[in-house]
Parts: sequence; structure tokens; C-alpha cells
Amino acid sequence: MAAQHSAENLANSVAMLEQILEVMPQDPEALKALYNAYLRAGNIDRAFDYLSRMIEVALTGREEGVLAYIGQELPNFEDSHPSEVAAQIARLRTLFREQPAHSTQSPADDGDDAGGPRCELDINEELALAWRLYEENQLSQEEYSSVLHDLTEISTKELSVPASVLHVLHDRGFTHMGQVVDYMSSRSGVPTLRLKNFELDKKAAASLPLDVAVHDGALPFAFFGNDLLVGVLNPFNNMLVDKVENESGHCCHTFLVEPADYDAALDKLRALDAPA
Repeated sequence: MAAQHSAENLANSVAMLEQILEVMPQDPEALKALYNAYLRAGNIDRAFDYLSRMIEVALTGREEGVLAYIGQELPNFEDSHPSEVAAQIARLRTLFREQPAHSTQSPADDGDDAGGPRCELDINEELALAWRLYEENQLSQEEYSSVLHDLTEISTKELSVPASVLHVLHDRGFTHMGQVVDYMSSRSGVPTLRLKNFELDKKAAASLPLDVAVHDGALPFAFFGNDLLVGVLNPFNNMLVDKVENESGHCCHTFLVEPADYDAALDKLRALDAPA
């Protein structure tokens, strides 16, 4: 059942990203997100199609960061698309001789399976949230593009906090954070809450692996009867609610938490989890 939900979630994310490209067909970050989505789905041909489209967009805008990323990814397709990869590498080398496009390091050098996707955080629900905020005029197109860029950038990194839209907005000094949080709460029906007003309950903290709070954005902080109270950063992520309930064995009630408050509570949770 979990695998089926994961496949459905990935399919929904792909459909959402395709809609983004209809609005912004030259957005390299949307192309990158779709490329990674098709890689995760195991659709190598479609993944390569989007990598090729990324090349055209990056060359037009002389976006060196995107071109460097493409240069790292192209060798993944040397077995499945040998002639196309050779042509693209030769093309990039001709245009940017001072920055070789083809990295000599194979994907397997980092411990990954040759030809397979690198280990990345699943940010599909956050991408969907960013699109929702843009589509409903909570973010401008420029703000949306910046959020999309940052999410796809950090999805490949090891983070000490969740990769979330709210964290990206907070880190960028977004001036309308309160407005966005109120919108998210109103649209989702999930109330807001300040975790700093609560003493973390040790039993609640122990009900889920720490990794769920660190990477998934769900932080258990108390019990109400036998129900678990959980702070979240994305109130629209119903898949996360299912995961929390399955792993904890408790019905859960979610509360929307701002990122700085979440991070402070996460530090307290780590302290509780640390060995005595």
C-alpha cells in the first residue's frame, strides 16, 4: 500500500510540474525537478528528454550552475543513450571549453548504482505547496522561481532541518511570512501553534524516529489522551500524516508551525533523543 501511495504521489507531482512548464516553459528548475521525478519513476527516456531540454534553456541563458549540473548528470545515460550523450558532451565542450562538461567521476564513485539517480530528499510535496502558493497569488513569479530553485538545490544535500517551503522563505527573509502561514492554515484547516509554549513530552518524542522530525517535517510534542499532537511545516501533506500514524501507532492531530519555532523545538527533541 505504501508503494502504491508513493507511486501515486510521484505521478501527481509529475502532473503538477508539467503544469508549471506550461506556464513557464523556460524555467530550468522546473525542468530539473521533472528530470529527477522521472528518474525516481525509472522512466529513463523521459528523464533524458528533460535533461536535453534543460541544456537548451541553460545555453540560452548561459546559466553556468545548471550547465555544471547537466555535465554531472550526462554520464548517467552513456549506456542507455550513448550517441546522444556523446553529442551533447561534445557540444558543451565546444561552447564552454574553459569549463569541461563531462566529469570524469562516475556515479558509482559516490556509492550510487551506475546509471541510477543519486540519493535525494523527496521534495514533491514541497514543490506542490510552492506551486499552490504561486497559483493562489501568495507568491510572485519571481518568489516562486526562487523557492523552486532553493528546494531543488537543497534536495541533494544533507540537512539538519527539513527541506521545506517555509524554511526557504524564512532563509530568504520573506516579508509576508505571517500572511502565508495564515493562508496555509485557513486553506488546510490546520490550526497554527507555537511550540515554544510547550514542554516537549518525552513519551510523545519517543513515539517516532528522530529522522521523521529532521527530514519529513513532523515533530511530535504531546499527547491528548491517546492521540499524538504533531507540529508540521506543510499542512497539505496528507501522506505525511499517514506515515506518522502508521509509524507511531496513534491517531495524530497536526498543527502548523513556523520554521524558526520548529527548529528550536527540533533542537530540544535532539537533546531528549541524545544518550545520557
